[in-house]
Amino acid sequence: MDAAALSLHGLNAPSLPTRAPVWPAALVVFLGLLLRLSLVADDVRFHPDEALFAAQARQISQTGDLLVRRPDLDKPPLTLYVTALSFRLFGVSEFAARLPNALFAGLTLAALYQLAQTLYRNRRVSLPAALLCACSPYLLAFAPTVFTDVQATWWIALAALLAARGRWGGAGLSAALGIAAKTAAAWGVPLIVALGVLNTTQLRDTWPDTGKRLLRFAGMLALGMALLILWDVARWPYSFLRLDYEHNHPGRLIRSDELWSRLEQWTHWLGYLAGTAGITATLAVLLALWLVRQLRRLRHRDAALDWTICAYCLAVLGGLWLVAFNTYDRYLILLAPFLLMLGGRAFAGTLANLPGQRLRRAAVMGLLVILCYGTLPVLRGHTPVGGDRTAYEGIDTLAIYLNTDLSGALVYDHWLGWQLAYYLGEHPAMTLRYMPQPEALADEMADCACQRYLAAPLSAQLLPWLDVLGRAAVSTQQVFVCPGGYFAVYRLDAPHHD
Repeated sequence: MDAAALSLHGLNAPSLPTRAPVWPAALVVFLGLLLRLSLVADDVRFHPDEALFAAQARQISQTGDLLVRRPDLDKPPLTLYVTALSFRLFGVSEFAARLPNALFAGLTLAALYQLAQTLYRNRRVSLPAALLCACSPYLLAFAPTVFTDVQATWWIALAALLAARGRWGGAGLSAALGIAAKTAAAWGVPLIVALGVLNTTQLRDTWPDTGKRLLRFAGMLALGMALLILWDVARWPYSFLRLDYEHNHPGRLIRSDELWSRLEQWTHWLGYLAGTAGITATLAVLLALWLVRQLRRLRHRDAALDWTICAYCLAVLGGLWLVAFNTYDRYLILLAPFLLMLGGRAFAGTLANLPGQRLRRAAVMGLLVILCYGTLPVLRGHTPVGGDRTAYEGIDTLAIYLNTDLSGALVYDHWLGWQLAYYLGEHPAMTLRYMPQPEALADEMADCACQRYLAAPLSAQLLPWLDVLGRAAVSTQQVFVCPGGYFAVYRLDAPHHD
């Protein structure tokens, strides 16, 4: 054997799979897709980020501006193009904005099943992994949204599948498309490469053989990145790359007083991965025991795959914890399918050690019942991930009031700009002006000597504004409250000067 052969030659390849019926996998994927599509038509207003992305996609749909020349763009364009196409096909609506992500989330289930089957060659692993993803409250909650993470996850899962099957050029292209959906998808590149190398390396391969495959992957990835950078350069003087860095990269590690609170927050979000915090914790314990057992057989390919995926997930989670990124729930979407695939692997390993076929069937049925039951809070809108489903109730009614009753008026805003940018439409009948501080608003009202308006959420964050305006002798009168009582409009009258 060539002296430059990969050290991975020592890994033992699993036996080839026997042909198995496809209907169980098709049923699981269909169940997951049905659950996701059932949530698309829910009468729920956009989260602020969703509203921003939908407004940007609407601009593309209505103006044909493929460069999206807007100063507020801090994301790559692929998901915006997909949403704009949906607007063209179905009209501008919340349903049309959310439908693409629900479909891509269903495709991710199919890719995850195929990836698990390609890596482990065992339906007893791939089916539980797909079922965990299909019924995951966390993944379900994000499927009917406009967040860019959902489509990025599909492209990364597809890239991992293609790499695991030795299709390196396609894997590089898919990874590039993932980054064109969201730049954070670049975190998935090391895992894609590792899974591809582990699963496709053969005894006869040499380092040059592996190098050629990786060059095909890197070449397609570099080509995609070059096109994305050229697109951004063509938008001058705007740059989504610069704004993405400014908005999303903290540039520091966390402080000592943040260690526990951030760990608690990430643990809280992880608790929704498999139904309830208890079920997720049980799977985590089973996985830990399984990985310890796999330490004795790391020269086997499947054990090496287990530990590679686990090490990658722990590294990303550690980065999210120890670097001062925002603790947004959606930052775990890219990891969730791989974590749940490990959960399926641990469940399958535990199942194989149970005595008797009857007990194994009972365990499978128990898992199915528990997972289906765990989807009920999501279907009822009671799961606090994916955005608060009631927090922005009435924002559309507020926009109608501003466009009709306050047509031609100047309305100040500090909190609702992204949502109102969508719900007011492409051509609002009034002027919405962002105001950074209450003191600045009081000074402007004192100078203008006129009547204007303030749109605001009815919450504690409004009180300092009303207090500052009152001390500046600016008269405030509530003239509108939207249904649900979440938002209001105040008429502002400038102070009288004798």
